[in-house]
Amino acid sequence: MKLANEVKVALVTAGCVLGVAIIFKNVLHVQVDFIISNAPVYLFVVYIITRGQAKKLKCDKPLYWSLAIIFVTLFTIGLYAI
Repeated sequence: MKLANEVKVALVTAGCVLGVAIIFKNVLHVQVDFIISNAPVYLFVVYIITRGQAKKLKCDKPLYWSLAIIFVTLFTIGLYAI
């Protein structure tokens, strides 16, 4: 069974949101705003909205979007870790 591209990116986004929540609460012990803690979701929304245009630009691969979501997640964690 092959997963659709949207499902792949959604699973990466869900994992990143859970990872952010766990790291902020249990590792860094900080309380963050709702907007910051859901940063990967916003990039997923951009992916869903622009996927029609992305096919024309040949950047509709789920790997690119998944890496971008992971980068945003790590950047968000890094801002609070410093």
